[in-house]
Amino acid sequence: MKKNKLHNAVLFALMSSSLTLSATAMAQQAQDEQEEQEEQEETVERLKVTGSRLSQSDLENASPVVVISAEDITNRGFTTAFDALKNLAQNTGTIQGDEFGSQGGFTPNAQTISLRGFAPGQALILLNGRRLSENPTPYNGQSNFVSLSSIPTAAIKRIEVLTNGASAIYGSDAVAGVVNIILKDDVDETTVSLLAGTTKDGGGDEFRLQLVSGISESNYSFTYGLEYQQIDPIFASDRDWMDSVDDGPAGTNVLQRGILLLDAWNGGYIDPGAEKCEQSGSGYEYAFREGSGYYCGTDATGDYSIQNERTKIAGFVSGQYQLNKNTEFFIDALITDQEARNRGFRHFISENVVTPNADGTGNLVDLGAPGLDYVLYQRMFSFDELGPKSSTFNEQNLNVTVGARGMLGNFYDWELSYSHSIADFESRRAWLKNEKVEEYFIGTDSIAFGLPNGLGKLGLYDPITPEIANDMLGTQAINADSYSRTLFGSIAGDLFELPAGMAQFAAVVEYNKQGYDLMQDERTLSDTNISWYGLTGTEGGGDRDRWAVGIELGIPLLEQLDLTAAARYDSYDDNTTDIGGRLSPMVGLEYRPIDALLVRATYGKSFRAPDMHYVFADNSGFYTNVYDWTQCRNDFVNGGGDPADFIPSGAVCDATNIQGTRSGSTTLEEEKGTNKGIGIVYDITDNLNFTLDYYKIELEDIVRDESVSGLIGDEYDCNFGLDGRDPNSAFCQDVYSKITRGADGTPNAGDIVGVNITPTNASRLAIAGYDATINYFVDTEYGTFSTRVEYTNTQSYKYQATADGEYTEYRNLASFGDPRTSLTGVVGWSYQDFSIYLTGRRLGSAPWDVQPAAHSDPDSELYENVSRAHPYVYFNLSAAYQLTDDSAIRFSGNNITNRRPPEDETWTSWPYFNNFAYGGAARGASYYVEYTHRF
Repeated sequence: MKKNKLHNAVLFALMSSSLTLSATAMAQQAQDEQEEQEEQEETVERLKVTGSRLSQSDLENASPVVVISAEDITNRGFTTAFDALKNLAQNTGTIQGDEFGSQGGFTPNAQTISLRGFAPGQALILLNGRRLSENPTPYNGQSNFVSLSSIPTAAIKRIEVLTNGASAIYGSDAVAGVVNIILKDDVDETTVSLLAGTTKDGGGDEFRLQLVSGISESNYSFTYGLEYQQIDPIFASDRDWMDSVDDGPAGTNVLQRGILLLDAWNGGYIDPGAEKCEQSGSGYEYAFREGSGYYCGTDATGDYSIQNERTKIAGFVSGQYQLNKNTEFFIDALITDQEARNRGFRHFISENVVTPNADGTGNLVDLGAPGLDYVLYQRMFSFDELGPKSSTFNEQNLNVTVGARGMLGNFYDWELSYSHSIADFESRRAWLKNEKVEEYFIGTDSIAFGLPNGLGKLGLYDPITPEIANDMLGTQAINADSYSRTLFGSIAGDLFELPAGMAQFAAVVEYNKQGYDLMQDERTLSDTNISWYGLTGTEGGGDRDRWAVGIELGIPLLEQLDLTAAARYDSYDDNTTDIGGRLSPMVGLEYRPIDALLVRATYGKSFRAPDMHYVFADNSGFYTNVYDWTQCRNDFVNGGGDPADFIPSGAVCDATNIQGTRSGSTTLEEEKGTNKGIGIVYDITDNLNFTLDYYKIELEDIVRDESVSGLIGDEYDCNFGLDGRDPNSAFCQDVYSKITRGADGTPNAGDIVGVNITPTNASRLAIAGYDATINYFVDTEYGTFSTRVEYTNTQSYKYQATADGEYTEYRNLASFGDPRTSLTGVVGWSYQDFSIYLTGRRLGSAPWDVQPAAHSDPDSELYENVSRAHPYVYFNLSAAYQLTDDSAIRFSGNNITNRRPPEDETWTSWPYFNNFAYGGAARGASYYVEYTHRF
């Protein structure tokens, strides 16, 4: 390790102090000035960066860290922390955004990211280096994560993103990386800013007021801030390319089935006649579908919200008090209260019934029941009848840390702190009462096969009065909370002198307790008819304790070569999972052959404790869409097809919606990871530098619910002896036990009735690729010009679903839905009081939703080809002018060319694009003006 300026400064200070006994007053004054200069130099040089607890003299070290400053957020046109992180180059995975949330889901108001394509919970989110409580409602009803919606931009000093695993430093969850949000501190002025914005195509008006102030004196500082933000909703009806059934890739389309009576045995529509459609009071029109028949049709395409309405009030404080030269007390706190709302699909009923046929011509004659009809009752209720299916969310988050830190014996930095983080959540939404659907429409009794008789108080086409509407509807409630409590202690400093420099160490001890409760109302999971119609959910709760000790060493092997070594041992209470204890080691090397060049490498082990909800989930339910390959093949053969010609493909089979059940498991083990990285940082000139880093993150024993589609695929192989499967084997019998089908002799014979799954340590995933950045700036008489380029390429994505499955490379397969590349470029120019920044982003292509059948046919020349949508490219623009010394105005635009998300001609259902890969793209162009004044 080279003896840096800091080392020399300390040495000089010691020598100077020995001379003061005989120094003159002038010499004493000179020495004081020199020491003050050295203290300032030390303040600049001694840095602590996310990914290490050692003080260091360089921002770049063995582990790559991306820094997003508050100025970067503003210059790139972002108005929330989530927007800034969502546009991070390494955020290449698919997530569930607002467009999906309005269609259902378990976390319709959450805002999260997917680093490297890993699950949201596989990256650790920190606030000032400390853990946050997890979102109390699980992602996709399964796993826990931290939502970014509670972080106000007014509080952000910078965001540091470690783009590799770091369990040796932080313990569990730091698998795909670490996001550390640093709060503002040491503010000594008052800043007020007012922002207003709107979208080009309507909806989404935004208003934001921020106040940040503070005081900083010689022995204390106190910073505080407030933020109020109001964002209006955007509905599909506000976008002329997603507000009609004619907007899909097929062009002109038929109306949706508003009210339908279907012959469920033979498949044809039962003609209601135009008069019944009109008399229903629904406002629906008499419509026809080729090959099916007449029905009452409507266009509900524009009903959904594509951006939630949000109101957020947040405040933060950050304070330090210097008790003496060796001890400082500190506190930081962030509190957020937010309310949000979305609008989903219309209330509807869809139920198969067996109803009497008075003239004995029923369609169940083949089952020996000519007096019965097997029909589907389907009715979608208009907003005028029952109102929208809206959800309201109330969330409160509180994060507080108090502690003390200082110097021990003038040699060692120490810290003791306690952090308390809580999250409270409640949601309310209007829903149909199951017993009232039975009472008014599908009937309360059964004639045959256990199916309702269809003899309700109302006919399917009868109008809905306000009294009936009030009687049918109720309010479904979900209440949840979570917490994380952490005691933390650390000590760090110089260890001993080596020929190449001073060795350093950092040691930590940590205790954490976390827990959650997720409670549905009594109707949601009821097994009686006093329930919500067609609705299920998930609930659970529990807590667990963890303690940890860790050590990190910085060893200068040579003047140009530094070694970092770390290890951390985490121990979990044994009565919750089978984790026990876990040791996570890590080593890193930094080689600087010249001052301008850093060659770095890391190797480490990481782990992740099973998500709380994978462990503590009670019996829960879910709905999912699947392809039933077995039934599809049977239909193909029964229709005269040759079994040898059948290809299990979404191009020839229709998806069906099924209900499943799941529960948690306390026998789960930890997920085990390995992280590798190698890269270079090269300062080519004072104005130009670039970085290039290769990474590989492998995770084994991943906790996953058994795959429903995998189960159905295994059942298909077992049924027909494919892929070496024997129907009588223990494997196939286990698969059969988890899938329930309609019994022979019933109207739904052979259809999937339900599946039952549990979480297991089964999956394996390895993701590899590289990141690159280029930075350049130049000062001229015409101003300062700057350029930054950020690029990420996922080179490999290997996945193994089960222990006996194939370890398959998915990167170029149709089933890999993540964009494989991300490119961001920022060009800036500032001159005197004016600055302007243009940001462009290219997000790589994603596969079509449905691939041509030939791509799944081994005999086709197109076998394993992948049809892909175009990449998504958009631009943001930000321009600012300093009006006076204390005030400035900024104009900004996001997606200034109003670029729509990439078209996929096979994405035939709303919203007509891949909203998982390109979430938020339906917003389109938005424009803002912000005024800032400093006092």
